[in-house]
Amino acid sequence: MVDSIEAKRIQQTNHERQSLASSSGFGFAADAPELLDKWPLKPFTEVGDKRIAFGVVTGALGGVTFTAFDYHRRPKVTNWQARGRTTMSVDTILIDTVWVVTLPATLPRFQIFDNAEPNFDTEGAVPPQTADNKVNRSYLLVDTDPGVATQLLTPGITGLMKQFKLLNWATNGDQLLCIKHPIFGRVKPEELTAKVGELAQLIAHIPPHLWGQGAAQPQQPQQQPAQPQQPYPPQYQQQQPYPPQYQQQPQYQQPAYPPQQPYYPPQPQQPYPQQPYYPQQPAPYGYPPQPQPYYPQPGYPPQQGYPPPGYR
Repeated sequence: MVDSIEAKRIQQTNHERQSLASSSGFGFAADAPELLDKWPLKPFTEVGDKRIAFGVVTGALGGVTFTAFDYHRRPKVTNWQARGRTTMSVDTILIDTVWVVTLPATLPRFQIFDNAEPNFDTEGAVPPQTADNKVNRSYLLVDTDPGVATQLLTPGITGLMKQFKLLNWATNGDQLLCIKHPIFGRVKPEELTAKVGELAQLIAHIPPHLWGQGAAQPQQPQQQPAQPQQPYPPQYQQQQPYPPQYQQQPQYQQPAYPPQQPYYPPQPQQPYPQQPYYPQQPAPYGYPPQPQPYYPQPGYPPQQGYPPPGYR
């Protein structure tokens, strides 16, 4: 959420941009959240919350395709405390106007900004090395090859930067971005369109040998529809012969033998059970010895004359 002052400014900017789009045949959008994380450049890489992209105008002017919008963020909150309690909070709100112009070809990655810019973090930034010492003292490079900057910042380019006050601009693939922080008021519609013409002159002064050296913007891969599997032509339906080194060797044919009978291993014989042994008891004195009972062994036929003679 934004306070009433910022909400009124956003409303007025959207009203002006919408009127410009209607009278010039441009496109307009009051809010475009998809633009907040699209470029890895300042001011989008700076700290802050409450990010809003509003007052978006898109179209073509003088053969140049462009997108212009305002970028809103809150980098800092200041709190005043008394007796351990916060009595007042003040938000620091920054609004930058951004122009994005489509280039005829890609360029190496490049970003330069005014070293007096209070809203950009200067950590890691280095001054350019050009023939103009005033340019070297007045600007800083960020995430830029110094050799590329030396080739790009020709006297013609630096002259246009001073003439049109192009203090903060960058290249990213096939796009050129220009950023302006209006200290007083807002960027009015006439300045919005005039800046597109100034950037067109800047593009015309870029050295020709730098075109095509940058990386294009990544695009989402398009998924191809699945193709139905086609049947093989008749000439490929038969099995193809193996290469010589992989050809199958002929199988050795075994001579025909009569079928073998199944083999049944001999079964071990079970031992006969042991018969109980009854020792012969001596006959009492004066009596003849008594014959012992006869138990036929299993598996043998009974003896003839059973019971034995003398057995009653």
